[in-house]
Amino acid sequence: MSPAPFIARWQAEPIIAGTFEARLVLDDESLFAGHYPGAPILPGTFLIEALFQAASTALGGLARLEEIVACRFHAPLLPGDALVARFTLKDAGVGRMLALVTASGRTKAAELTMLVAPPGAHPQDTDSALTVLPLALAGPFARTLDAQFIHRVLPHRPPALLIDSAIVLDQPGSPPALLARRSIAANESCGTLIVESFCQACGLLRAATGPASEPRGGTKVPVVAKFAGLRFTGDAAPGDLLEHHLQLVVRTGEGAVFSGQTTVAGRTVLQVGRVVAALADIQQGSGPARQYSGD
Repeated sequence: MSPAPFIARWQAEPIIAGTFEARLVLDDESLFAGHYPGAPILPGTFLIEALFQAASTALGGLARLEEIVACRFHAPLLPGDALVARFTLKDAGVGRMLALVTASGRTKAAELTMLVAPPGAHPQDTDSALTVLPLALAGPFARTLDAQFIHRVLPHRPPALLIDSAIVLDQPGSPPALLARRSIAANESCGTLIVESFCQACGLLRAATGPASEPRGGTKVPVVAKFAGLRFTGDAAPGDLLEHHLQLVVRTGEGAVFSGQTTVAGRTVLQVGRVVAALADIQQGSGPARQYSGD
């Protein structure tokens, strides 16, 4: 995964017996641009990127993020928040390290476990890739989500809006699925923004397959509560076309669980075991009033 979408300027304590603490003030307005306009919050993927950078620095600066093993978001981080992160590093074998992190702003913001690998290490094999339905075979079961639908469902606006187009696949006998595309512009970074783009696609699939009576827009917006098993198996660069292939695993009231993968020119760059998303209330100037915490 490279390059990073930003550089986090941490103030870190010395590492003692595999543990350390770092502090960061979220005073860079560009981190919040377009992400929930009117009620800005820090993108969860930016938080993950910042935590990875701190762990990588502690390991000598030569590392790459191989897997987000598990991540749970508890509360939003707002502009100006003072972020405190506590790290525990554990040997995971084959030169890899597990980083267990708790991040807090006003209250606990997130818990994260990530697998950090040497820069030249080949991603470990996995058989969790999604079987992708060729679009040519979808025929009458494919329907395009127009720009009006995307803008109505997603609260993100440029530069935080990371979906260009999306097609829902409603093939009988198969779980609802979606193909979303994003062309990486020459001035855009990649890294964990691939995950942000994938999660926005989850919000679209959830809304496109929900009950017809479900509200569209209003004060409730899609948020991600949990990740599990996100494996980075390749790189993407400016000029590449990301294709997110995802399916709806289960719907639980206002929540939903998704899995899938992201490809570039037919090669997988991200495998997603599980994303849990839901609707949350949003209040002007204060961020989401609550976060979904279901399983």
